[in-house]
Amino acid sequence: MRRLLAYLGHALRVLTLAGLVIHFALTLLYVFPLNPVKMELGLLTSLTIGTYFPQNWSLFAPTPVQSTQALLVRCLSTEEIPSAESNGLPSEGWEDVSSAHFAQAQRHRLSAYERLVRPLQNSLRQYLHGGPDLYPFHEACRKGDAAACQVRDTALQPRREQAARMFRKIGSAFCREAFPEKDFGAVALRFRERHAVPWSERHGGNPKEEDFELGVFKLDEEVALPGIYAAEGT
Repeated sequence: MRRLLAYLGHALRVLTLAGLVIHFALTLLYVFPLNPVKMELGLLTSLTIGTYFPQNWSLFAPTPVQSTQALLVRCLSTEEIPSAESNGLPSEGWEDVSSAHFAQAQRHRLSAYERLVRPLQNSLRQYLHGGPDLYPFHEACRKGDAAACQVRDTALQPRREQAARMFRKIGSAFCREAFPEKDFGAVALRFRERHAVPWSERHGGNPKEEDFELGVFKLDEEVALPGIYAAEGT
């Protein structure tokens, strides 16, 4: 019996060590620039590290972050939904539910704000670019490679759908928490990207803004309320 327990203990230690080696090897491969090995094992790294331990090293990448993103929410009452579907979304009443939290995370680096904004920040980046593994395809598409554009667009679609599901939860939580006395039936979402001003225009240039409509989603009545949202002026 003792010999069996000793064998099991050795086997457990070997398996644990092997698991750690495999985990860190996949992590290293995941954050590496695009290369033949990464392309061959891309699905494996996406299903493991990309799903459960995603990494973002864009601050130190050859092409660092060059824009800021924001998620805008418009809570829609049951009466407003038919009008929004037929006549378009209202121009008033949009709330920025991300910029204030990003600013707090930048001011207080050792606070919990960094954790608080991470799901939203990662979803915004995923919606915009799809992930670091697609950066080479974005660049090749920009240079006129039609095949790269097709690969990028095909890969972006499911990732944007996944990001939109996270946005719906955030928007629903905001509407229910910031306006507890109101009865909303849907939430409209808008993604805003503000590009950095070129260095040559740093003294008087205006940043370029682009808005992307994410759609109108049924209000999620089951999402947990985080206790961080309030309407502007309250």
